[in-house]
Amino acid sequence: MGRQVLPHSEAAVGSSSRTDRWKELLSPHRVGTPAPKEGTPEKAAPPPDERILPDERSDYDKDYDRIVFSSEFRCLHDKTQVFPLSTSDYTRTRLTHSIEASCVGRSLGHLAGRHLSREQGVEVDPSHLGTIVAAACLAHDIGNPPFGHSGEAAIQHWVEQQLAPPAEEGMSPFQGPAEWKDLQSFEGNAQGLRILTRLQSRERWGGLRYTAATLGAMSKYPRPSVLPGGRLPVKGRVSEKKFGYFQDDQKLAVEAYQKLGLREREPGVFSRHPLAFLVEAADDICYAVIDLEDSAKLGLVPMKEACELLEQVLPSLPSPGRPTRPPPPHLETRMAQARARAIGMLIPACVKVFLEHAEEMEQGEWETPLVSAHPDVRGQLDEIKRITRRQGYESERVLQIESAGFKTLGGLLDMFALAVVTDQPNREQRKLRQLLPMESFQRPEHAEDDAKKPPERDAAIERLSKYQRLLCVTDYISGMTDGFAVELFQRLSGIKLPT
Repeated sequence: MGRQVLPHSEAAVGSSSRTDRWKELLSPHRVGTPAPKEGTPEKAAPPPDERILPDERSDYDKDYDRIVFSSEFRCLHDKTQVFPLSTSDYTRTRLTHSIEASCVGRSLGHLAGRHLSREQGVEVDPSHLGTIVAAACLAHDIGNPPFGHSGEAAIQHWVEQQLAPPAEEGMSPFQGPAEWKDLQSFEGNAQGLRILTRLQSRERWGGLRYTAATLGAMSKYPRPSVLPGGRLPVKGRVSEKKFGYFQDDQKLAVEAYQKLGLREREPGVFSRHPLAFLVEAADDICYAVIDLEDSAKLGLVPMKEACELLEQVLPSLPSPGRPTRPPPPHLETRMAQARARAIGMLIPACVKVFLEHAEEMEQGEWETPLVSAHPDVRGQLDEIKRITRRQGYESERVLQIESAGFKTLGGLLDMFALAVVTDQPNREQRKLRQLLPMESFQRPEHAEDDAKKPPERDAAIERLSKYQRLLCVTDYISGMTDGFAVELFQRLSGIKLPT
């Protein structure tokens, strides 16, 4: 069904209200910034220093740069995308995946912004949308633990096996079902939000204080681990498929979502930001197309079959200015061309769906991933994912290393989690406490006192709830690279001694 054409006056009113809505959705408010006290006069800006050129970056450019220069982003160079601890220099890691997704995201955001402005009368700066989506794509996997989704599963399994739920009084470190669920269903998306709002610049509330727009765009699941009344997620509601923030970070998450005016369906449960659909699309495009390419490069999927699969993506869509040519004889060249063409066709296809349903997204009423809503995209990408999963993700080497990673993370949790949860650590547990970075236990509410008199390590640990102590451990372990996690586990297990 086509878009209804409104009379000029009605269209003008509609575009004006939508422009106001987008101003809210692109809020540059820096989350965690303390509100000025009533009656406090605003400080006048100091006169500009004529020797220094002004910083003309937008607030969203600054977000992008802060992510790129963060240690958490650099650590993605040795974190699994699909093939853990690969010996091939070619194989992508979480870092290269995030950079590639960011490039695709920038194109998606800029193209969507241009059409919102030109065709739908919404006054937005396309470059701002492009930068926000690009920044969110850079950070979308920043919270993933070592060994990717297998690492998430390892943390979840360990919590289920080793820690009692809150129903068992006196035995559980948790004070309620939400604290238990945060760790029993440990989620890299929630850890990513935690890194940006709490773990970077830990001494102050809000961490590096990213804009609400960037945090909203990266939040695919803006809801807590336990839904109100303990209800189950609504089937087909993509924003509830997983959870997006821990209880410990709820105030900051809710601040961001409320500043953006996201629809709050229930207390703490919000609709997605429209740009989160573009971030998700960039991730979907990259991992579907590029994971197939990596699988072919490693010989897990026949190169010719992979080329043919990519060449079939969106065959029905026109390619203006691109004459049909026979594929090059060299398979690797053919693969590179097929990958570029597939991505180049998927971007406008996803933007088309976005524009058709933008108003529903603005009101929090759209709940379908863009790649799933396009009739020519879903089937092709599903077939690519099926083959990559069967022949790539489930190859013998990948499964062996994921199993080893499962034991590695479980072993590290055995050591560190139990060492910090106990109130009477034994000699070995005291040594393990010493190995945890002191900054792990730093929180903004203690910063002023700590600056006057730094606490002893045990005192710093014991002033935290047991839930908070466990989060300190998962912060530490999930921040490790694959290689460091294996190395540390081997050393602490006596398998390999430090050199």
